Amino acid sequence: MKAAAFACVAALAVCANAAAAVRHVVEGAGSGAVAAEFSYDYDTQKFDFSNLHLAIRRAGVVLVDEPVKPLWPETVAWPGGRGKSIDVRSLDRDPEPEVVLDLYSGGAHCCWYSEVFRYVPSASTYLMGVHSWGNVGYRPADLNRDGLREFVSGDDRFAYQFTAFAGSTFPIQIWDYRAGRFVDLTRKFPAAIRRNARRQWHWALPKRARVAEVGPLAAWTADECLLRHCRAAFRQLEELRRQHRIGRGWDATPRKFLRHLRRFLRASGYLR
Repeated sequence: MKAAAFACVAALAVCANAAAAVRHVVEGAGSGAVAAEFSYDYDTQKFDFSNLHLAIRRAGVVLVDEPVKPLWPETVAWPGGRGKSIDVRSLDRDPEPEVVLDLYSGGAHCCWYSEVFRYVPSASTYLMGVHSWGNVGYRPADLNRDGLREFVSGDDRFAYQFTAFAGSTFPIQIWDYRAGRFVDLTRKFPAAIRRNARRQWHWALPKRARVAEVGPLAAWTADECLLRHCRAAFRQLEELRRQHRIGRGWDATPRKFLRHLRRFLRASGYLR
C-alpha cells in the first residue's frame, strides 16, 4: 500500500515537473490600427518549441488567426528573432504597416527566414510573402536615415562554396522591402560595403598570419567587386598566389581557387 502511494506521488511529481518545464510565451507588437500576437510553448528541458500561432487584428477585426507551419518539409518552425520575433511597422512608403515574423527552420545553423504579411485593401485581407536569409540571418538598420528599415544580411550562396561552412564568410547584402517584395540595394551603400570588406580582409589575413583563408578572401573579393574594384582585387589575389600565401579549401591549388572564384563571381552577378 505504501509502495503504491509512493509511486502515485512520484508520478504526480514527474507530471508537475514536466508542466513546469513548458512555458507559454506570448509576443505582441502593434502600429496604428494593426496589432499582432505571436504565441508558442517552449519546453525548457528539451529546448523545443511547439504550438506556434499568429493572430493579426486590424481596427479590432481579426484577419489572421492560424498556426505557424514549417516552411519546408522535414523542418520545424521556431521563433527566430533576436529578442522578439514579431514586429509591426511600415517597411515601405505606404503608411499601412506590415507584420514581420522572424522564424528559424532548425538544424545546426540553417535556415533563418521572415514571413511578411501585407494588407491588401481591395480584399480586406493579408497576403504573406517569405524571404529566406539562409545561414546568415539579418539585422535591422536605417542606413540612409529615411525612417524605413533596411535588412542587413550576407550572401548565403558563399556558404560551402570554397571551403567548409566553418571557414565560410559572406559578402554583405542589404535589402529593402517594396510593395510586397524584397529588393537588393547593396550597391547603394558603399560605406557599409567598405566596412564589411575591411572585416573580411582582417579575417582572411589577421596580424602575423602567413597564409590567407580562402573563405574570407572570396567574400572580400565580392565586396570589392560591389565597389567596382574587381580588377585590383584579383591583382592582389594573384600577388598572394605568387607568394604562396593562399590557403587550401575545396580547390586543389590556389590557381584553381582563383579560376573557381572568378567563375562564381561572374555567375552570381558580382563580376560584370
